[in-house]
Amino acid sequence: MRSVIRSCVIFPAAGAAMRHDSSQQWVLNVMYGTGLAPRYGSWKSFGVGDALKENDTPVLYCKALVHASGGGRRARDWVAGCSAALFPSSELLKIAMRHNSSEEDVERYRRHLVETLEKAKGPQTGEANDAGNVTSGEDGSKSDTENDTDINMRLSQMPEVRCFVYDAMRAACFHRYKKVPEEQRVKLFTVAARLGLDEGTTMAIWRLVEKEGIVARDKQRALESPWND
Repeated sequence: MRSVIRSCVIFPAAGAAMRHDSSQQWVLNVMYGTGLAPRYGSWKSFGVGDALKENDTPVLYCKALVHASGGGRRARDWVAGCSAALFPSSELLKIAMRHNSSEEDVERYRRHLVETLEKAKGPQTGEANDAGNVTSGEDGSKSDTENDTDINMRLSQMPEVRCFVYDAMRAACFHRYKKVPEEQRVKLFTVAARLGLDEGTTMAIWRLVEKEGIVARDKQRALESPWND
């Protein structure tokens, strides 16, 4: 009897976890066209009972997203809805609706991404460190410039960056039937550049969001008609 009871306790939990993962993949597929995208910049799986900490990737992502999207009521509504769809976390909802965002939030997220890249590279060898010390002398400014260029190139290849810029643009465009104000568009492009994206890639994402806005309006007109008759 005890073994039966134990099996009844264990298997539903495993089944629930599988359903949770499956639903998350479905949401990601709807949002990004693939279930293999990061969730708010994170590849980690967060369970229902997991509490998000201050330096967890989704928290950094959410705060930066509020700033990049403009921090207006409609943009915050989008961020809150996206947070609720992706995470069982009241903390992200509070951030979306109440966080007093600033440019520093984007900088924190960028530093987090750079740290992720450095960890992926692994520790440098002694020879590499010695070489680094040599180039940091007279040619230090040149070395710093080359290093920044390398970091930006690597950042631009991260899905965590492209999805962030896409999310920020979607939030900024949420419920807008007119074009996004020019100053907000400039801000979005500035944030994208800070995260390593070149103007061509950023413009491609921007045009994608604009096309999706047109489809959304066409969808609304098509689906509202039967119920309005």
